[in-house]
Order: sequence, then structure tokens, then C-alpha cells
Amino acid sequence: ITHAPVVSKVYPYIKQITDFLLAQSSKEKLFTRVVGVEYPRKGIWSIGFVTGTGLKKISDGVEKKFLTVLVPTSPTPFTGFVIMVPKEETIELDITVEEALRFTVSAGVVTPAVRVTEDGSLVLPTEES
Repeated sequence: ITHAPVVSKVYPYIKQITDFLLAQSSKEKLFTRVVGVEYPRKGIWSIGFVTGTGLKKISDGVEKKFLTVLVPTSPTPFTGFVIMVPKEETIELDITVEEALRFTVSAGVVTPAVRVTEDGSLVLPTEES
């Protein structure tokens, strides 16, 4: 099958992507942390997953540190927009990647402050907390 004309051209790239997505080592995790970014315009905040440090050519050209961020779309967080944003224009969010994924998949219904009990019901935060 790898000798088929189309498959032989595409297979190495698909294998590289699946190997990367399925990597178990923390060094090779797809998402390293969660940040807030003003995207798609100033004043509108989105959750983003840091995937890297940006392209060196751009970083060197403007003399700033950049982050490569995947801004996921709902309800499938593995699709979205890849942006490079200056590091100082991001806000580190104190939530786990898993919490951010739940937030995205649920279209914002399940926020990090919301807990899911063993029976599957949602526990919403009270106004005092």
C-alpha cells in the first residue's frame, strides 16, 4: 500500500503527525500550557494552547519572544487557528489542559470552576465561592 502513488507521498507526513499526537513523553506533549490571547481582535479573549516558541526568523526580525498558540474551535478542539503572538501579550491561565479542553468541547458550558460528579451531574459554583 505504501507504493501506491498518492499514499507514498502522504503516508510519511500522516505517520509523523500521528506519532507526535500519540507521544507519551512530557517533552513531546502537543499542548504544554494554557494561555489567554486577544483573538480574533483586541478586546475579545480566547483560550489557547501553547504548542511552541514561534518561528525564529520572526522572533529575530522584531526582537521579541513569541509563542505559537493553537486557538481551538468548538466542539472539536484539535481544529482551530495557529497564531504566533508576542509572549508579553498572553496571559498564563491557572487551569489544566484537560480543563481547557472540557471548556472548549462544551462550548464554554463547563468552566474550570464547574465540577462533574461521579453520577455525571454538574456542580455549579455558588455566589459565595
